[in-house]
Amino acid sequence: MTFFDARLALVSISALAITACGEASTDAAETPDAAPAETEAPAPEQAAEAPAEPELLPAPEGSRAAEDMVIGSPDAPLTIVEYASVTCGGCANFHANVFPQIKEQFIDTGLVRFEYREFPTPPVRLSQAGFIVARCAATDSGPEGYYAVVDALYKTQRTWIYSQEPGTELRNLAAQVGIGGTDFDDCFAREDIRNVIVSSIESGRDIGVDQTPTLVIDGKIFDYGRTPEEALARIAAEVEKRS
Repeated sequence: MTFFDARLALVSISALAITACGEASTDAAETPDAAPAETEAPAPEQAAEAPAEPELLPAPEGSRAAEDMVIGSPDAPLTIVEYASVTCGGCANFHANVFPQIKEQFIDTGLVRFEYREFPTPPVRLSQAGFIVARCAATDSGPEGYYAVVDALYKTQRTWIYSQEPGTELRNLAAQVGIGGTDFDDCFAREDIRNVIVSSIESGRDIGVDQTPTLVIDGKIFDYGRTPEEALARIAAEVEKRS
């Protein structure tokens, strides 16, 4: 078993979110030869054959890796939660074409508090690994480090997902944000990171999330439309209700 496979086994098999990516993600969600897609949860006997987890590591003192990944004013009248996956092409499209406008018009102006939550889609193991690196990057800097890695994963999505060595691609990306050598290895043995990703998946399932990206307002799935213009108009209407 490779280093990469062993570390990916850390995320609880019973909590895998096998879900659909948005319509815009069809191409990017195709599975590279190096990372077979997971289309159904493993049977109990399969789960029992999973490799044993290495000893889990506690969070470093003062770690911010398990925080809610929130940006925007705590006093904003509207909170939006996004459930998304770094291997989802629709999510990458959303973050390239819609999210920057939401940030400029609503988050940066104090009208929206925005939280990102992990909801892995196929290839699930790669999505989990990407999120582990993002959470690890948040250890010292919180959401700032987290969003920086998520943004990088989206921008290079087709490259690292389709790579013959996606583990190496993630290691290189992590090195760019100061996570290298044994520090990178330790990210995949961090109990706090593993637990918070599992909690994010479970909270999404409880709400009824079945595709990504999904926006949630007041605990309910929010239909933000199909175009950036629709999304901005509908969010503006929600802000107006609360102002």
